[in-house]
Amino acid sequence: MNLPKIVLALGYAGLIPFFIGPAWWTFSPETAPQWLDHAWLAWAGLIAAFMAGTFWGFALPAVQGPQGLIGLAMSAGLVLLAWAAVSLSFAPALAALATVFMLLLLADFWRERVLDTIGGYFRLRSTLTAGVLISIAWRFMLIGP
Repeated sequence: MNLPKIVLALGYAGLIPFFIGPAWWTFSPETAPQWLDHAWLAWAGLIAAFMAGTFWGFALPAVQGPQGLIGLAMSAGLVLLAWAAVSLSFAPALAALATVFMLLLLADFWRERVLDTIGGYFRLRSTLTAGVLISIAWRFMLIGP
């Protein structure tokens, strides 16, 4: 089964806010509002928690077995890590969110091999995670000394 086009469209559309902040700070930093970084971090944390929630959804059908329970625990842990990451000051939050997104990808790698899978989902997640990590690295480089 291939992913519906709407899933692909919404997935890639979700990357747009990740690139708005760094692009704004790069091309017109003097016009960047004070709330921009806060809103940007909130978006990143929201998406990280959402992705951890999707992991929960994949684990639910297998919840009676040990693999499903592991998946539920991983999902809950990743949600808590996303929440903790956005609770930090800006630069540490960037590093923590990058770590959360990498852990989400590792969890999806595990899920792909252990739990039921949907064709094309891991490829989409890998691509979107690469986009997220690029945007986080871009914003981190703009912090300066």
